[in-house]
Amino acid sequence: MLYVGLGLITGMLWARPVWGIWWTWDERLTSFLLLFLLYVSYLLVRQFSSNQSAIIAAVLSVFAGIDVPIVFMSIRWWRTQHPPPVLTGDGSLDRTMWPALLLNMAAWFLWGCSLVWARYAIAVREQQVEESVALNVVEA
Repeated sequence: MLYVGLGLITGMLWARPVWGIWWTWDERLTSFLLLFLLYVSYLLVRQFSSNQSAIIAAVLSVFAGIDVPIVFMSIRWWRTQHPPPVLTGDGSLDRTMWPALLLNMAAWFLWGCSLVWARYAIAVREQQVEESVALNVVEA
C-alpha cells in the first residue's frame, strides 16, 4: 500500500508540469487508483471487522491480485497520455539514465527489505511477550 500510495502521489506531482493537469481518468490511472483502494479496504477490513473479516479480506486480496497485471499491462492495452514503456517496447531508456535507474531501484529494494525486517522483528518480540505471559500463567 505504501508503494502504491507513493506512486499515486508522485505521479500526480510529475503530471502537473508535464501534462498541465493533476489527474485524468485514463485506464492506467484508474486501475492504479482501484488497486490502492483495494489495498486500503483490505487493511481496513482486517483491522476493524469481526467474524467474517478473513473471508471478505480474502476476496478483496483476490481482486487486488487480479488488478496488478491489469495495471502493468494497461500501458500496452490502451493508448492513453502515458508514454510507451521505457524499458521495453517502443520507448528506450537513454544510456546516461541507467545509473540513476539502477541506484533508485536498489534504494527502493533496500527500503522494502528494511520494512520487512522491521515487521519481522516486531512480530518476534510480540511472540516472545506472548510466550512469557503464557509461561507465567502456567507457573502460577
